[in-house]
Amino acid sequence: MLWLVIELNIIISIFCLYLAWRISRFRQILQQVEQTLNLINNCTNNVLSQTPEFLQNRQQRVNKLRQQYQQLDRQIKQLQQIVAMFWLLRTIWHRFRRIWQ
Repeated sequence: MLWLVIELNIIISIFCLYLAWRISRFRQILQQVEQTLNLINNCTNNVLSQTPEFLQNRQQRVNKLRQQYQQLDRQIKQLQQIVAMFWLLRTIWHRFRRIWQ
């Protein structure tokens, strides 16, 4: 009977030792995961902290390009009107030239 109790105690001790080893291993894995998540958090925080400035800079550039486009569009319309006027004057000139000849 004594041997049975000793054997059960040894089995329970081995099981507890195995369980403690598994818990320790699991704890190490969790620490590695925590370190990785902290690193990811720091990297994303660095990127996201710069994002508003980046977006504001891009928005300013877009607004500047829109203004330049509007200015060029006005200039193109003016140039088209000038060309159309010259075309009309040329047409009128040719008609009067035919009449005078």
